[in-house]
Amino acid sequence: MTPKQLAEHFRRRLPLIHVVLDGWGIGEQNETNAMYHAKIPVMNNLMKQFPNTQLFAHGKYVGLPSETDLGGSEVGHLTMGAGMVLEQGPSLIQNMIESGEFNNSPVLNKMIQNCLSHQTPLHLLGLLSDGNIHSHISHFIAIIKHAFNSGVKQLYVHALLDGRDVAIQSATDYTQVLEQLFHELKSQRPEVDYAFASGGGREAVTMDRDENWKSVEAGWNLHIRGKSDHYFESMDQAISFFREQDPNIIDQALPGFVITRNGKPIGPIQDNHSLIFVNFRADRAIEFTRAVVDDDFKHFDRSPRPKIEFAGMMIYDQDTQTPENFIVGSVSVESPFGKRILEHNKMQFRLTETQKFPHVTFFFNGGYREPLDRKKETYHLIESDKIPSFDLKPQMKAMEIADQAVKYILSDQYDYGLINFANADMVGHSGNLEAAIKAVELVDIQLSKIIKAIEQKNGLLVVTADHGNADQMKSFNKKKQCWEPNTKHSLNPVPFIIYDPLYDSSYKLKPLNHETQLNLSNIAATNFILMGEEHPSDINESLFDFS
Repeated sequence: MTPKQLAEHFRRRLPLIHVVLDGWGIGEQNETNAMYHAKIPVMNNLMKQFPNTQLFAHGKYVGLPSETDLGGSEVGHLTMGAGMVLEQGPSLIQNMIESGEFNNSPVLNKMIQNCLSHQTPLHLLGLLSDGNIHSHISHFIAIIKHAFNSGVKQLYVHALLDGRDVAIQSATDYTQVLEQLFHELKSQRPEVDYAFASGGGREAVTMDRDENWKSVEAGWNLHIRGKSDHYFESMDQAISFFREQDPNIIDQALPGFVITRNGKPIGPIQDNHSLIFVNFRADRAIEFTRAVVDDDFKHFDRSPRPKIEFAGMMIYDQDTQTPENFIVGSVSVESPFGKRILEHNKMQFRLTETQKFPHVTFFFNGGYREPLDRKKETYHLIESDKIPSFDLKPQMKAMEIADQAVKYILSDQYDYGLINFANADMVGHSGNLEAAIKAVELVDIQLSKIIKAIEQKNGLLVVTADHGNADQMKSFNKKKQCWEPNTKHSLNPVPFIIYDPLYDSSYKLKPLNHETQLNLSNIAATNFILMGEEHPSDINESLFDFS
């Protein structure tokens, strides 16, 4: 069949439901893989009986700089929605740094000029790692060197520690790089004071994305006020202290702390200072950013709120243009999938829990958060549990999501639905293999409800993922020569399955190989055909095999 004939084959087969099993990669069948251990009869049956293939979800295949860059939920959903591979935030920033354009950023130089004019410090806040999911240490280094060459005398880093997109206890690998840089710069100009001012695990302070304002307030107290229950004279001292208390603690869970000198905090943020949030990814930067910039902020007491110059590495909310100042322009998609199907007069819903709500809306939409047409779009949000780690409740909100999905499918109101199950990713990030096994088993059970509803309506179901995670729950630490929990995403491909209750073997999907290089961008065109439409010519081709 031709694409046109296949689209005609699927016409009047709606709804098309697009399920993203967040963090569900296809890994090696060994003891590190939660899916290998789990009882997942529904997914196994789909893989055996219905058309399926695998997709790349990392590196250059989704617009990231290198082959070893891990895919992420933001990048994955944006690529699926765009229908093409776009240069992502980290690639944009890296290219600007390499070309020298980064140092010419008007906003970056505005932040620096403010410090020079008032003889005040420049503060850098962000995730200190090279995971390249939310940030990269090279971006810190680029700003620090440019500030030094521009004459900034005081610069303080407020370091959020990772252990999630990188090895679980690797914080000092990154802090020592900046310590060495500070030492080198001071040897060139002894009058400068470049140092760490505060720190804490990314899951403990500042980088919340689920309106846990206590976490954001804890970050405010650390970074802005220089107040904490824990004070140390160096980053090494702080990290060592917490690891001595709990040798198994993951960097992301380290309590917040303040660095002192002569008994006083080194770098509280005060009037006329400049602060740059070095994270480029929006979802875990926007809440603290709002605490800094919003005049009508009501989530906690900020007084006395310092009057500072603030910038983000990128814009974090395009709907509200927050923050006003950003160093690098964001990736945006002129015609994302959701907008395109509105033009075909298709009704759609988006459904997930709060942990992944930006992904099925803001990121999948290529930059806008709210529906373009509320008469044709329903964005359904289920509030995630407020718990320290999702291995404590691996079921998360999978049952509630599946039950609501069934209602939408059976309502006959929608032509398309995008659903995200966060379990394999969020529980995978805990590093707890047993919990991850439970998580994927629970999702498998809930998926069966959606399949039954699709069967009842003779609709179509696409099951895929945005990146891997629970498929690689352990990694080998070469330094310690031992296996340890793995909390980061994997480089493994992800599944793509079409559940068609009327499947008659008349079509098939291309296989993944280095010739086809199938990736998440091919999903949009595939979904157009499944909705009975020829896909637009300006997006990447579908996954159907027409050879």
